[in-house]
Amino acid sequence: MHKAFCGIVCEEKKTPAQALKLKSLDQNAAFANNALMESTNTYIASILVVISLLGLLGCALVRAPRLDQYPLTTNEILEASGLAASQKTPGILYTHNDSGGEATVYVLNCKGMLAAHIRLEGANNQDWEDIAVAPHGKEKKSHIFVADIGDNNARRSLVSVYRFAEPALTDTLIRVKNYDHILIQYEDGARDAEALFVDPLNGDIYIISKREENVGLYRVAYPYSLQDINIATKEMTLPLSYVTAADISPNGRKILIKTYTSIYEYKRKKNQSVVKALSGKSKQLPYYLEPQGEAVAWDAKAKSYFTLSESVNDQPPILYHYR
Repeated sequence: MHKAFCGIVCEEKKTPAQALKLKSLDQNAAFANNALMESTNTYIASILVVISLLGLLGCALVRAPRLDQYPLTTNEILEASGLAASQKTPGILYTHNDSGGEATVYVLNCKGMLAAHIRLEGANNQDWEDIAVAPHGKEKKSHIFVADIGDNNARRSLVSVYRFAEPALTDTLIRVKNYDHILIQYEDGARDAEALFVDPLNGDIYIISKREENVGLYRVAYPYSLQDINIATKEMTLPLSYVTAADISPNGRKILIKTYTSIYEYKRKKNQSVVKALSGKSKQLPYYLEPQGEAVAWDAKAKSYFTLSESVNDQPPILYHYR
């Protein structure tokens, strides 16, 4: 029996059996309360884990580059093996075919549409494998460098680079008669190569060999001779194999190296040599695996990059833009 007065509860004295029963009920209630609290804590912890995972996924999605795909609108470029961004005409890319193709540089817009042809009169495409754009001369005018360096069987005693001023795109067919032909010989014998870039800071030409287990980096020091053979000296080895393309940013601070399966970025500090930069740690960049990808290029401001593959099974090559 309970008596209440002014909100105060008075209890009558309980028997031992009643006290024991109440104690048991209290223990059961406490146990149930603890179980409920543990269950609630577990549920909250699970929610926090899910939120954290979603947050990480969101960060990953935000940081992942946007990938745009543009099938080429021409059937003239079926064995693309080089890519470079114009420094003179915004939004323009240069490419070419490899072994046995015409001595022609194809001009594309950044959506894969053919805009013009640049034909090198009297030149020979023995095995063009890469292309670069870099400043040259006292006035630092933009020039195009076409690398005739392919040598699948490592039998060529000489390879070469064609260099000419980047033209104004005033027509759909531009004929170039005034170009330099730079003859190159490796100091340690013939070898296959598909990757070239030109240091915009000092004009040195760099070639990366292709097929070794650890490929070699070769340098043709500027100024190079236009009459005599230039020797490409081996500067270092890289822990890469089957290198198919390379590029350097217009300010010389970022270097891309591409293999058939990956793209690597190397950062170069101020006043640092290319060799020192490539001796440092690289960052693997996103890459959509292509059928036979042999071309990579920064955009004109090195804020994004492009790749281009050869045609396979009669499918048009696709220009990929990683933003």
